[in-house]
Amino acid sequence: MSTLEKYLELRSFVNNVEKKSLVYGASFSEFVILRAVEAEGAIGIRRVDLAERVGLSISGITRALQPLEKLGYIQTQDETLDARVRKVVLSKSGSELFADIAKDVQRRMDEISADLKAILKA
Repeated sequence: MSTLEKYLELRSFVNNVEKKSLVYGASFSEFVILRAVEAEGAIGIRRVDLAERVGLSISGITRALQPLEKLGYIQTQDETLDARVRKVVLSKSGSELFADIAKDVQRRMDEISADLKAILKA
């Protein structure tokens, strides 16, 4: 199998994993965002830094955070009027949701690891 074919197969595999990883009403993209916020703990993370970490534009991260904030999973620390400097943290329910999703995603990854190993070996 050529490097290009391997790459395309791996990309297809990842896309399928992400499509099937709609868990607890959260998309895989939301999981990635929650994971990045959770990694910063109580300190929080600036939207600018979060956008960079998850590969979105600042306006893209703002749009992605709106439903999470509306559902009460994240909170914005209002220490300043400058939105670029405000930090995002997980709420208690956000931390619980993240923990549940992380367990489920890990279980799913364990189940499909043989498929991934086969792609990488080919």
